Amino acid sequence: MGNLRKPQVSSDQLHFRVATPDYDEEPKPVLLTVREAAKLMRIGRDMAYALVAEGSIPSIRLGRHIRIPRASLIAHLHAQAEKAHGEAS
Repeated sequence: MGNLRKPQVSSDQLHFRVATPDYDEEPKPVLLTVREAAKLMRIGRDMAYALVAEGSIPSIRLGRHIRIPRASLIAHLHAQAEKAHGEAS
């Protein structure tokens, strides 16, 4: 056996990518229940229902069910954050 050398690996060659295929993720629902919205906002269920009742959180009724459109909730929260940030400046 000849002169065997261990291969040299530079630190530039040690970059790994972690692939997360899209098919592993569950699709996010378009409509949220009040409990799901409360969990996302990290507030209590009763507070979420109160905000829906006073119209602070955009919601729709489907029969007896209250649903909160995810996109509307996110847009509403961004608007509230900008409003609060603008007043603080």
